[in-house]
Amino acid sequence: MIGTRALGRLYPLSAGWFAGGRCAVVVSAIVWLVFSTGCALRLPIPVAAGSAVALRGSVAAGPPERSFVFRSGTEVVLATRDRVVARHPGHYADAGFTRDNSHIYALDATGTVRAVEARGGAMLPGSIDCRCDRVFPLHGTTVGWWRPPGDFLQADLHEPNPVVRVTISLPAPPDPIAAGNLLGAVRLLAADDRTLVLAETESPPGASWGLTHLFSADPETGAVRPLGRVDGVNTAIDRVALHPSGGELAVPGYQRDGKTCGAARLLWMELPGPRPERLDLPPDTGCSVLIDVRWDAGELTVARLQWQPGTPDRPSAAMVWSRRGAGWERRGGDDVLRHLALTPSATVQLRRGDRDRVHTEHAGELVLAADDEIRVLAHDVLDVRVPYP
Repeated sequence: MIGTRALGRLYPLSAGWFAGGRCAVVVSAIVWLVFSTGCALRLPIPVAAGSAVALRGSVAAGPPERSFVFRSGTEVVLATRDRVVARHPGHYADAGFTRDNSHIYALDATGTVRAVEARGGAMLPGSIDCRCDRVFPLHGTTVGWWRPPGDFLQADLHEPNPVVRVTISLPAPPDPIAAGNLLGAVRLLAADDRTLVLAETESPPGASWGLTHLFSADPETGAVRPLGRVDGVNTAIDRVALHPSGGELAVPGYQRDGKTCGAARLLWMELPGPRPERLDLPPDTGCSVLIDVRWDAGELTVARLQWQPGTPDRPSAAMVWSRRGAGWERRGGDDVLRHLALTPSATVQLRRGDRDRVHTEHAGELVLAADDEIRVLAHDVLDVRVPYP
C-alpha cells in the first residue's frame, strides 16, 4: 500500500497540484495502483494554483471552505484542505489573517508588508514600508508595528499611506534594577486595538542573559501601565500571546541552565493585572523550550521542544498541549510543532523534520488530518495560521 508520506512527496501542495497534459497520465497510474493494491485513499484533487473555483460543489451549496495560510522559505500560500487558492513567491518573515479575516498580511525580509485577499488570493498592488520585523493585526484590515526608539505606527492595508503615529515613553520599572545592570531597547511583543505589550530587558553589559520587565500601553493615547518583572526566567522574552478578547496574556520564557540546557516556563496574567503568575507545564525530561504560544479558538496552546543535555542541538521530541481548565490536553504525537483546528473533525499539523536543531527556526511537513484521511500537504513549512474565530 502506498503511504501517505510518499504520496505527499509526489504531490505536495506547495509544488502545485496540476501539471498540464501530464495530469491524466499521472492520475491514471495512481488509480491503477490504488485498485491493484486494494487500498482506498483520498487524494488531493488537482487544481490550477490560484484558482478560486470550488471543488466540492458550488459555493452556495454549503458553508464556505475553511482557509489557512502557511509560509516556507520561498513563498506564502493561501489554501483550504482541498486546494491552493494562491501562492506568492518571496522570503517572508511573518504572515497571518487580519482581524476581520478578509485579508492576509505578509511581511517580507525587507520590512515590506503586502496584502492578499482571503477570498480569491489576489495580492493588492500597494505595500507598506514598515521597516520592521513584526506586524500585528489590530482591527478590520489595519495593522500596527513598532519603530524604535518609541513610535507605534498603524495603517490600513487598503490605504497604506495614511499612518497614525503614537510616541510611547516607558517609565522606570517598578522593580529595582540590579547594580551594574542596564536596560536594553524597548520592544513590542504583542498588540491589538486596545493594548500594546512592551518589554525592556535588564542585563549586565555584554551578557547573554537578562531579566524582562513588561509594560502595557494604550495604542491611541500612549498611556503606560507597568506589568512587573517576569520572575523565574533569565533570558530575554521576545514575544507574548494576547487572547483575542484582549483580556488575558500568556508569556513564554526560558530558564537557562548553563549554555546547553534549560527549562521552558509559561506565565499567565489577566489584564489589567499586577504581574504575571507561573503556570505549570506538563512534566518533561531533559531540557525544553517553548517554540510557539498562541490562542487557538480561545484555548491557550503551546508547542514545546525537548532535548537531552548530552545532545544540545538535537531535539528528542516536539509536543503541542492545549490548556483545558486546570490541566493540559495533548495534541498529536511527539513530532508536532503546530496543531490547529480547521473544523471539529479536521486539523492542520506542522510536523518537525529530521534536520531540525534546537535554536533555529523550525521547518517541517504540513499535514492534514481529517476523519479517515491523513495527507501531507507541503514540505519545509515554517509556520501556519488560521482565521480568527
